Amino acid sequence: MQTTISTKSYPESDYLNVTDNTKLSHLISGLPVTNILGTMNQTIREIVYDSRKAGTDSLFVAIPGGNLDGGTFIKDAVAQGASVFITQTPLDSLNELGLGSRDVTALHVEDSRKALSIVSANFYHSPSERLALTGITGTNGKTTTSYILEALFRAEGIGVIGTIDYHYDGKNFPAPVTTPESLDLNRMLNEMTEEKIEKCILEVSSHALHQSRVHDMRFKAGIFTNLSRDHLDFHGDMEHYKNAKKKLFLENRVQHRIFNIDDTVGQKFFEEFKAGSFTTGIDSNADFKAEDIVLTKSGCQFTLKTPFGTKEIFSNLLGQHNVYNLLSAVAGAMVQDISLGRVQEVLRQIQPIPGRFERIENSQGISVLVDYAHTDDALSNAISAAKAFTEGKLIVVFGCGGDRDKGKRKAMGKAVLNEADYSVITSDNPRSEDPEQIIEDILQGVPSSAREGDDYTAIINREEAIEHAIRLAGKNDLVLIAGKGHEDYQILGTQTIHFDDREVARSALRKRNN
Repeated sequence: MQTTISTKSYPESDYLNVTDNTKLSHLISGLPVTNILGTMNQTIREIVYDSRKAGTDSLFVAIPGGNLDGGTFIKDAVAQGASVFITQTPLDSLNELGLGSRDVTALHVEDSRKALSIVSANFYHSPSERLALTGITGTNGKTTTSYILEALFRAEGIGVIGTIDYHYDGKNFPAPVTTPESLDLNRMLNEMTEEKIEKCILEVSSHALHQSRVHDMRFKAGIFTNLSRDHLDFHGDMEHYKNAKKKLFLENRVQHRIFNIDDTVGQKFFEEFKAGSFTTGIDSNADFKAEDIVLTKSGCQFTLKTPFGTKEIFSNLLGQHNVYNLLSAVAGAMVQDISLGRVQEVLRQIQPIPGRFERIENSQGISVLVDYAHTDDALSNAISAAKAFTEGKLIVVFGCGGDRDKGKRKAMGKAVLNEADYSVITSDNPRSEDPEQIIEDILQGVPSSAREGDDYTAIINREEAIEHAIRLAGKNDLVLIAGKGHEDYQILGTQTIHFDDREVARSALRKRNN
């Protein structure tokens, strides 16, 4: 039988001071528990999901992974002082732990990840309730949309958690994953509230949604950008991938939902979640719509129509795909009381986003852009945007990551070879795979009319590939270096080396000039 512990209201002093010890009965408020062994009066000093970090009076949540959920890891956590553990493993199968002779409480749940999210929120007194949280999900555009939103909100105190980094209150942290585990996320949100930060923008990945890292959080706004093939090595197929994205709106409390209805999945989501929803689009009759779009080599301009009025918008962000990102950000800001006048002013001054169509300045008469595009849809968008202001040839450098969805390699090869004037196929992050085999997979998408040497070449070493492309470029040509964007590393086998496309491009330009 499943039992749900009743919710408990925290007094003011406890609510503000999460360093105080907390009773287990308080931490599991709202948690569906199927079995309990031990007392509910345990005092918890900390929560951990890594058994190596367990200590005296800690609560260990055993997350299922490649190894068994429980066994060695629970035993290790208890040995290091954990007084409570939560697990999906049936408790009667853990007899070897000798729980009856120890002052340890065990709780069995159906879903350890949801349990971690619930107890983490309780431990940090539900920080998503105490600031305005904006969640952004979709295949492409999450990072750019988050940076635009940050600029629109900047005067109000803002935190950003996403692909490039986590930053708030003048502090900056590297981002090991786009969306942190629920315990880490709740801790960061709580720190923001303590620093009087009023808003946070969160990129919400499909992995995070599938793994319940944002389970039952409160969002002031939730934004869906688009859906195209990606991460099928994790999700299996597009239906599961789509359903993971939908969880942002299905399993959380989202006040304002925003959908790009030019995207077919966005249209379906809107039809399902119409109440309290707003739409964005260029081709559709959307609430936030861009008309009379002009794309140039220095940016874009368009007429912005919103439920709050109409304005002419000028921005230095390049390409139609960034018009979509601008619309998503504008909608997310305006439903949170940012004025149309401020929107117009900020978008005119918006700075380029790191690794997103980032221009590498030079005086050699060629254009060099670095972009994070690593799906066939993103590559097509980037190439289309670049073509709009390229007077000469468009040369594209790209590859595909190893140990990831192999099915998208052929599609990426087809997208680039069909649309670019010349392509340099190279390595991305090959990881444990043979980079030569990855390139062979990409070449399966090469059109029959394409000729090696005339239309494309393959160079395994990414630095050499970038140098080759820049060396080939003539006056008015554009070199688009795609796939890694802001990343400053490359994963080769089990080794991670420093590698930044922007640094390599600048070096290649200097060599070309000599």
